[in-house]
Amino acid sequence: MAMFIGSSSQTASLITAVSKVAPTDVPVLIRGPTGVGKELVAKRLHDLSGRTGRFVAINCSAIPSELMESELFGHTKGAFSGAVSSFVGKIRHAENGTLFLDEIGDMDSSLQSKMLRFLQEGVVNPVGSNEEFVANTRIISATHQPLEDMIARGDFREDLFFRLNVIPLSVAALSTRAEEIAEFFEFFATKFDSSVRPFSIEERSWELMRNYSWPGNVRELEGFCQRLAALYPGEIINLYKVPSDYLPSGMNNTILRSDADDPKVDELANIKKEATSNRSSSPETSVDELIDLIALEKSPVNGDLKNLKDRVDNYERKLIEFALEKQSGNVSRAAKSLGVKRTTLIEKISRWAK
Repeated sequence: MAMFIGSSSQTASLITAVSKVAPTDVPVLIRGPTGVGKELVAKRLHDLSGRTGRFVAINCSAIPSELMESELFGHTKGAFSGAVSSFVGKIRHAENGTLFLDEIGDMDSSLQSKMLRFLQEGVVNPVGSNEEFVANTRIISATHQPLEDMIARGDFREDLFFRLNVIPLSVAALSTRAEEIAEFFEFFATKFDSSVRPFSIEERSWELMRNYSWPGNVRELEGFCQRLAALYPGEIINLYKVPSDYLPSGMNNTILRSDADDPKVDELANIKKEATSNRSSSPETSVDELIDLIALEKSPVNGDLKNLKDRVDNYERKLIEFALEKQSGNVSRAAKSLGVKRTTLIEKISRWAK
């Protein structure tokens, strides 16, 4: 049975509405952005309806319009090229059950009139047949599109909208119910990580999780948790140390903006301050120019460095100090300008402080 997760007021209101509406046969239109779980709401409505038939889902944007009619209403053998056998269609396949029409806003206009007729009369006319069949199928539809605007543009039938929108339900974006991020995270961690103790996130990293907008909503969070389960099973994860390729791009930007709050930054700031005070009073030198100076052995060094390792370490430190100063102490941007990983740069700088 489909299960709701979340303790927000929005979810509580949705659960109450679903419980009231489920036992009825009236059409329901579920609205909300992509990835919030509209199909889960439809399944819950079906589970609580008492209907004995199947729950059948079809995505109106995933099937070409020329095939959608036979997919929904069925066809007879030989009705068109490739119709080697008869097909009852999704509506009759969900007899005594529920048909979920996802992304109803993408339904072709030629099919909208036929769907309207079924909602009004409860009969299905398969492609290639003159016979009509009665179907006791409940219709639940969903969309992330503003259907009212589509009606105004002539892209969606107003009369069909009224038939579908008998009971409107809304599913809020995850960003508006941030208190549920931890609840979904715990659920998905347990689902994807079979360790004795599933992976978790250290306390400070939760600020990133809560502040990230999650544009892909619950679907994006689920995918992220699945990734962490594969890469860090059973671990307590510091998101600041996770490679940027494994983070949502928006969260990665948040980390870049949050460098000033990194626990290492106070230490780095002191090193940078010391490095700045030790610089010569000569005009600023670009990284390329520093490299040239190194090649010519004109770069200022601390003392008489006799061996190659000392000279290389000294030149490396000069480049890192310069990059940090040019990026105003921002470690991530300094690492990017030097072509190294942020964690590698922090490790090098940390060695200087010892």
